[in-house]
Amino acid sequence: MSESKRDLAYNYLRKQIVFCELRPGDLIDEKQITEQLGFSRTPVREAINKLAEEDMLRIFPRKGIVVSQISLKNLQDMIESRLLIEPYLIHQAFPSLDRDSLLHFREALQRTGTDSGDMKDSIEDDFDFKFHMYFAQKANNKYLENLMSTLLALSQRTRVFLPWSSERISESLEEHLNIIDCAMKGDEEGTVQAVRQHLQHSREGYLHVFQSHNDFFV
Repeated sequence: MSESKRDLAYNYLRKQIVFCELRPGDLIDEKQITEQLGFSRTPVREAINKLAEEDMLRIFPRKGIVVSQISLKNLQDMIESRLLIEPYLIHQAFPSLDRDSLLHFREALQRTGTDSGDMKDSIEDDFDFKFHMYFAQKANNKYLENLMSTLLALSQRTRVFLPWSSERISESLEEHLNIIDCAMKGDEEGTVQAVRQHLQHSREGYLHVFQSHNDFFV
């Protein structure tokens, strides 16, 4: 099924926000976007409203549309939400996990030697996004799947724009491999614990990035 104009406009803007082509605090020119896409105002406005619901944009009546800033609290709330949601998703998804997909993820990590991937062409091709969304999709709960997509987008915005230490990248690689290995062994509780450990370490990493690059945040 082909994408609707609203979805095309949404994906176009979301990619620009996630990749920081539209940076936090930038004004959105709705008229310019409609001209760039060759769409009417309605699908673009619907896309903007959806992005505002996901806290990627802020709409100020009679003033304008602004790319949302990122605060340390945003990042802390994102990690706390994932710590609550992802263990549940793994439990729900575990009976449906397939070895071939897990092996594919493992081989992808080993080939690249990094878990950051090349995010310059597609949001969904980002390894971290694809990997964590795999469990959300296998859990077969569309509401939690949509929520996970929103939470991961905030993580992507931060990772795209700001440099992460090679040490943290290596640690994250090992953490993802540990999650995969536990899942491939059929160790459900081990997989949950590995995800929790990964998220807790990620929280520490975000705090370090925030302290080192607080000009990017509010």
